[in-house]
Amino acid sequence: MEHLRALVDYGVIGFLFFLSFLSFARSIERWMYYKRIDVYSFKSRQELELELTKGLTLIATVASNAPYIGLLGTVLGIMLTFYE
Repeated sequence: MEHLRALVDYGVIGFLFFLSFLSFARSIERWMYYKRIDVYSFKSRQELELELTKGLTLIATVASNAPYIGLLGTVLGIMLTFYE
């Protein structure tokens, strides 16, 4: 059960921190890109939309899965509490 305690303490929290770092880094990159983009240089609206939404799937994936990872940590923590 000590292995599960280490998994909860370091694994789940570490994984959430890693995903937070990835999404924060992608957000900063997108913000810097949006700041310097010239919307009039694109030939079509569809090309502009593709360029503006590139890289946002990572942020959406992290945002949609983070609650489930947090719930996993909660469930494992409750299991540890009742085991002891």
